Amino acid sequence: MTQETVRALADKELTQVIAWAQDEQRVRAEQRKHDTISKIKEMAGAAGISVSIHSKRGRPQKAKSNAVASRASK
Repeated sequence: MTQETVRALADKELTQVIAWAQDEQRVRAEQRKHDTISKIKEMAGAAGISVSIHSKRGRPQKAKSNAVASRASK
């Protein structure tokens, strides 16, 4: 697809192409994620290591202490 092709599209057609492209990007990103997780698990298994990968990213949130929570509510 060229810029000329995109420019020739009507607004409604352009909106649909954008939606399709965004959906395709999400599908590809999800597939890359699954492929990467599979590779990590395979490599870990070959090294005799057990790996558990969950869907959440980053560190878990720290629990607020009662003192911090009471100050925040005032």
